[in-house]
Amino acid sequence: MRKFWGGAKMHTKNPFFLNQGGQVLAEILIAVVMAGVVIGGVASTIGTSLIASEKTKQTNTATALAQQDLEAVRTIGESNWFNIYCPPSGSCPGSKGASVNYQIILSDGSWQMQSGVATTTIDGIIYTHYFNIENVSRNSEGAIVAYSGTSEDPSAQKITAIVSWPNIDTNFTISEYLMRTTSAYFKDFNWQSGNIGAGPYTVSSGTYAATSAPIIIENNAIKVDM
Repeated sequence: MRKFWGGAKMHTKNPFFLNQGGQVLAEILIAVVMAGVVIGGVASTIGTSLIASEKTKQTNTATALAQQDLEAVRTIGESNWFNIYCPPSGSCPGSKGASVNYQIILSDGSWQMQSGVATTTIDGIIYTHYFNIENVSRNSEGAIVAYSGTSEDPSAQKITAIVSWPNIDTNFTISEYLMRTTSAYFKDFNWQSGNIGAGPYTVSSGTYAATSAPIIIENNAIKVDM
């Protein structure tokens, strides 16, 4: 039986549908919250991945620049070892060590070194790169060790290439030992006793240097008294 008041029709509400509507709303809210958590996690992962990818790209660029400098130093050493042993011009004693920086330049179609550091801009990032040259020693077993002031091996040098760019904590470095592969020599005659110089000599000069053993002159020939 239906009842009417003032021409309005009254409907009786079903509690089942009320409860069902509330449950659906709760499920929607839970789904929204879960979607937010998932999306936030994915966004964070993507952001971290992009940062890591950019850092990897920058490290690869730094590696290429360091390798380029090392290859140029090898080329210079093969052309004239004294340019490496007595940098930068091959005039001994030269200037080198962990605090002495050199850069590579291209002059007249060939690699040359000069004091200072180089800068290269790649993808809008300024990379500073340079290298150091250090003497090395040999231990009792003949292995290369850090220079100790004695037992120097003049046919080996430690080359360290350094690269830096903004937003890195420490410089990127690559070190290698460069070995002398060829030797230059000259003949000299008519040695005279008393003509002692500082050396080393790369051309005939008529003088000599004694460092670890006495020098003996006999019949205008020079020899080391072992």
